Amino acid sequence: MKGTGFASKGKLSVYFGLLAIITVVIIPAYADQTIQPTSGGTIDVGFATDPANPTPGNSPTNLDISFINKSTQAVQPHIDYKVSVMEGGNQICGTGIQHTAEGTVTVPCALPDATTYQVVVEVDGILFQPIPPETATFTINLGGSSGGGSNSTSSSATSSTTQPAGTQSMVIPSWIKTTAKWWSQGQVSDSDFIKGIQYLIQQGIMQIPTQSNSTAASGSQQIPAWIKTNAGWWADGQISDQDFVKGIQWLITNGIIVV
Repeated sequence: MKGTGFASKGKLSVYFGLLAIITVVIIPAYADQTIQPTSGGTIDVGFATDPANPTPGNSPTNLDISFINKSTQAVQPHIDYKVSVMEGGNQICGTGIQHTAEGTVTVPCALPDATTYQVVVEVDGILFQPIPPETATFTINLGGSSGGGSNSTSSSATSSTTQPAGTQSMVIPSWIKTTAKWWSQGQVSDSDFIKGIQYLIQQGIMQIPTQSNSTAASGSQQIPAWIKTNAGWWADGQISDQDFVKGIQWLITNGIIVV
């Protein structure tokens, strides 16, 4: 009888595995969402608000988020995720790391001010397999206009540093500190961190003043230990944004990050 029980459990495991695969195929993604890839390109994230044009106030706006399989363009079930809604450098609402079996989630959040908010969606695992954290950032621009708010994938920073006149501006999202901390501790690989920073720069989410004397071929240099150390110190608030940016500029100048 025990053997029969084990066989039944084995069949159930196969059944649920097939059910998960079938679910990916038959559940369509939301057509009205803004969709963009995560920083590492592993999965797409769809985003919309309900109401579509939210207004400032204490009434919650629903943030509708779906995780979309890049191959099938269908909703991907069993995602570990985290959501942070930022107003400037302050998080006004969000979640800890959660799991969605359906691949879609609604996060209610009150947007109190007529300003711009960044919604940072972090993916930490897919189908019960952990992955290095990847993020997609969406902007809700309430702005105080008479036409109400709007969603867009154009990204703006959650923290910024003003530069002297005549120099380029520097913009670094404050939530990058979490990834920098993980990288400094070895929880995120060098290649994943570089790909993430490169994506953020190319998409305009992170703005780094660049120098014109980059002559090294891409990938021709090792990442110096001081850059990773600086990343950890920056995440802990021990050094300034400018000091952290020096490391990113070095990576750009030496062709390790291509922008």
